[in-house]
Amino acid sequence: MLDALGSEVNRRMLARLRERGAMSVTKLSEPFGITLPAAVTRINTLERAGLITTHKQGRIRFCVYNPSRIKELSIHLASPNPLN
Repeated sequence: MLDALGSEVNRRMLARLRERGAMSVTKLSEPFGITLPAAVTRINTLERAGLITTHKQGRIRFCVYNPSRIKELSIHLASPNPLN
């Protein structure tokens, strides 16, 4: 999960989903000036980390923020021995 959060673009994509709700891959990637294949790579990284989920509706792939993973991470980092 920390690898996925290591990229500023990934963090900004995640924040955009958190603030605005579910959106298509195209809409999500618009403000970042990256190609669609680059956006899909970043989205796949976020999805593998459990930070977002995706689903298809027809030909459009939608992304949805998953707040429970961030909550898990914050609980873990707040524990007395977060590196264990």
